[in-house]
Amino acid sequence: MTDQIFVILCGGTGPRLWPLSTTSHPKQFLPILSPNSLLEQTIIRLLKIADKKNIFITTSNRNIKLINQIAEKLLSKKQIIIEPDKKNTALAIYFTLNYFKDKSPDTVITFLPADHFIDPINKFKNDLLKVAQISRDNSSIVAIGIHPSFPNTSFGYILKNKKFVEKPDKIHALKYIINGALWNSGIYTATIKTFLSEFDKHFPKPNYQKSTPLSFDKAISEKTKHLDHIKASFSWSDVGEWGSIFTKSKHDSQHIGTINPNTKYLSQNSHHCLVSSENSDKLIGLVGVNNLAIIDTPKALLVSTLDQSHQVRDLVVKIASSPKLKHYFVDDQ
Repeated sequence: MTDQIFVILCGGTGPRLWPLSTTSHPKQFLPILSPNSLLEQTIIRLLKIADKKNIFITTSNRNIKLINQIAEKLLSKKQIIIEPDKKNTALAIYFTLNYFKDKSPDTVITFLPADHFIDPINKFKNDLLKVAQISRDNSSIVAIGIHPSFPNTSFGYILKNKKFVEKPDKIHALKYIINGALWNSGIYTATIKTFLSEFDKHFPKPNYQKSTPLSFDKAISEKTKHLDHIKASFSWSDVGEWGSIFTKSKHDSQHIGTINPNTKYLSQNSHHCLVSSENSDKLIGLVGVNNLAIIDTPKALLVSTLDQSHQVRDLVVKIASSPKLKHYFVDDQ
């Protein structure tokens, strides 16, 4: 994979993992279920399958100090691409493509999120080789789809007819799954030439001053006629909400899991809960409760059912739009 470039998109704020995830320390910098942050895990994974010089991070200035610290350990600061502003993945990808304008237009680039769980690495590598070849052969953008386990409304769906639908409602998501649709992993591969051609057709000459924030899925994936996909052979989770983290966490005999080893809890007649506290001196007591995420931080406490934890994003929208509450998510750098 010596000629394939990998770009980690690292600009999100992870609102569904509030209150652990905030603007100054978003999801990708959290050591969730590992001593390493999700971003570090992503880089380490890529270092096992690609040349170090071909791995880059695209981000805004917001969390550049944290990214520099990680890059100094695993990559170099020269491999950090800083976009002018944070305006979602469409502009981030377009800006990055222009960063590589001196490369051959037939160079293959894979864009991937900074904050997912993927295992095992050998299957991930084989799938990346496969999508690179398809992208060359078909002059297409190739997505990696995930077998869906339930109608999750937080994901995009890749349909069997190669069309893409971003975050449908639950009824439509269930219909798509019945008809063989896959979740979108957010991992896209194509040649520079193909990416730029699709931008010219569907999102021509975007710029940071005039464009509103728009995802690559909305700007390109839903519109392109040159989308191919494969079904992932590896295990995948976007660990994007407390419910998905619960499924990955270690559980006791009552199916109660913790995010970090410092969390202290006792339970009585309680089952299927995820608990977290950053205060090792605090004891969390659970009595007669089920299906809850209880996430305690020095500034905020979240109590949510696990199966509705995707709605934490909606709660964060309310927090961020309130002048009096905004600082609970949009905090100081």
